Amino acid sequence: MKKMYKYLVVLLVVLGSFSVLSYAQEAQNTEKAQDPLIPIVANIQSEADAVLKESKSVEREALLKTQAAEVAKEEYEGLKKQAKEGDKEAKGKLPTLEEKFKTLQKEANNLMDKAQLAKKKAELYQTIKAEQRANENFQSRLIKAAIVIGIGFAFFLVLKLIMVQLNRFITKSNENSLHESDTVQRLRTFSRLIYWVGSIIIVGTVIYLTLDYFGFNLTPLLAGAGIVGLSFGFGGQYLIRDIISGIFILAEGQFHINDVIKINDLGGLVEDVNLRVTKLRDLEGRVIYIPNGEIKAVINYTQEWSRALFNVGVAYKENVDHVMEVIVSLGKEMREDKEFGKYLLEDLDMLGVDDFGSSQVTIKFFIKTLPLKQWTVAREFKRRIKNKFDELGIEIPFPHQTMYWGTGQDNDFFKNYFEQSTK
Repeated sequence: MKKMYKYLVVLLVVLGSFSVLSYAQEAQNTEKAQDPLIPIVANIQSEADAVLKESKSVEREALLKTQAAEVAKEEYEGLKKQAKEGDKEAKGKLPTLEEKFKTLQKEANNLMDKAQLAKKKAELYQTIKAEQRANENFQSRLIKAAIVIGIGFAFFLVLKLIMVQLNRFITKSNENSLHESDTVQRLRTFSRLIYWVGSIIIVGTVIYLTLDYFGFNLTPLLAGAGIVGLSFGFGGQYLIRDIISGIFILAEGQFHINDVIKINDLGGLVEDVNLRVTKLRDLEGRVIYIPNGEIKAVINYTQEWSRALFNVGVAYKENVDHVMEVIVSLGKEMREDKEFGKYLLEDLDMLGVDDFGSSQVTIKFFIKTLPLKQWTVAREFKRRIKNKFDELGIEIPFPHQTMYWGTGQDNDFFKNYFEQSTK
């Protein structure tokens, strides 16, 4: 029943918002039909839009024409100088070149005038539009802004509801599994990304339309975003770098939510990842935010499968073959264990004697486990090794020192002194 109420509330909010918007739009159309300036504004707007679309190409063409005219003028001046010196061929080419120069100059001037006209028409349209907005009732603007905010809120609720249902579907599809598959992790990561991008789009659109209703023209601001971006290029390049790195991280599947990773000297469980930043939480509960552009290399401990690696030291007096047999038998017992056996993907892999230390022989082996279960398996297996070694009398060495008194007279004196002091 609670789910039905949630769906019903969201549906009513969406339908109500669209109904109010339709009513307001109809009232606005009626108001516009009575305004004699509307046809004029519409014509100016259509002409301005049509010319503005070609403004860049027009300005570029005008620049090319101007450059060609300057080249023709330089060539004309050179021929004119040659003609004064008595060059008949140059004198014959002068009228044609002069006409070409004047034609190019005239075309360039016409194109520049056309571009200026487009700008003036756009400015005129914005002026008339601003006057209309100034004459518009504040209450009407407030209603329109409220409608836009209501519709944005409705879309946000719909997005939130879709994400909740998607996460429930992902969780339900994986509830019978001991670990999340790579596909489930990808879906969970991309669902967070869709929610993040969708929220930004909804909030940005609502802010833009609301400010536009109150007379704040954001078009010049958006048009100048390129210039501002160039001005602050050295600062904005880091944001662009973060976004590009985030795209490649998500596309290549380097890590997902619920993976355990290490980036530089920082590591933890991935709680969130989007196009700009990766959020980790370490074992102490601390949250770590790392910009994606700062990620040069990633160590993923839990992608597809994991491995618990062991280095067990025993005393030199122990038979290493016997010790390895004991460890392998413990691995088989753990593989058959009902509680921990489900975490093991393969039997224990014994690598053998790995090192001779100052007081121990190191035996290396590993166990292949499910992702995120290598630490659980390692802690349990170390507990079993300790108990088994104590049971069989296998010595696990620890740092200690042996004092040797020797046979000299001085040594006998100190030996007798310590023996008497302890009585």
